[in-house]
Amino acid sequence: MVHYAGPDGQQVPAWLFVPKGLDRTKKHPAIVWIHGDGVNQNYDGWHVQRNYAVYYSFHQYLLQQGYVVIAPDYRGSIGYGRVWREGVYMDVGGKDAKDAWMVANYLKTLPYVDTERVGVWGLSYGGFFTLIAVTDQPKLFRAAIDVAGVADYAMYYEDPYHGSWTASRIGTPEQNPAVYANASPLSHVDRLERPLLVLHGTSDVNVPYLHSVRLMDELLKKGKGGLVSFMTYPGEFHYFTREHVLRDAWHRVEDFFDANLKPRVVANPLMRPDGEGCRRAVRRTILTICATFLRS
Repeated sequence: MVHYAGPDGQQVPAWLFVPKGLDRTKKHPAIVWIHGDGVNQNYDGWHVQRNYAVYYSFHQYLLQQGYVVIAPDYRGSIGYGRVWREGVYMDVGGKDAKDAWMVANYLKTLPYVDTERVGVWGLSYGGFFTLIAVTDQPKLFRAAIDVAGVADYAMYYEDPYHGSWTASRIGTPEQNPAVYANASPLSHVDRLERPLLVLHGTSDVNVPYLHSVRLMDELLKKGKGGLVSFMTYPGEFHYFTREHVLRDAWHRVEDFFDANLKPRVVANPLMRPDGEGCRRAVRRTILTICATFLRS
């Protein structure tokens, strides 16, 4: 575990994962993972919740592909005392979001991380933070992935299943318009400058699929269609569980990060003399086996 300064100087804890046998004399790409819900935390082992265990296992796979992975426990996360847990009250998308994206400042202190090749992704509340990061700091990350993230908290408040939960944390839009304005990356998508991948299931009840639909519509209105890819998973819920969905999602995530964070390769990797094409084929087989295992 490492620590770094947040927006007000408070120390933010984070889990740093480094590939085994990493050559620290060279620069390597890195990925920031932002956990969801706020009422959660990262683990340095197999996650006790299955829905996060699949992400932990996938990060282990990314380590094997040469990525450095770091996962911040921003304020609001559990396990660090009451003050840290309640630090998000009436400030959703404020200091907590900055805690998350400011982990990039810590990565700049690591001589083996190429800070020009850092990606960010997150699920749910982590997807919300990812959207804030790429609109608040559009040049900070090379690429980003939003998995079922909240696009606008006023819209989340209007949902009959989530209105009371939202009001308990930040009041109502009428009571706290400034807080809601701050918690609306949808309002700032014109600032997007780097590639963004959005993944969402149509049967999501935690964060309704409509959030990603609205997000995509606004991005197109702002002329950002060339920067965005969107994959819809019919009938899938908030936490991807079905084998074919996991397989497709993990392939897309790997390919997206590889394309944006790793050096360019020739058009037909299967023809490479160094065997890279064969290695990629083996990696895809491993991902398929993992998806099959996790389904069981």
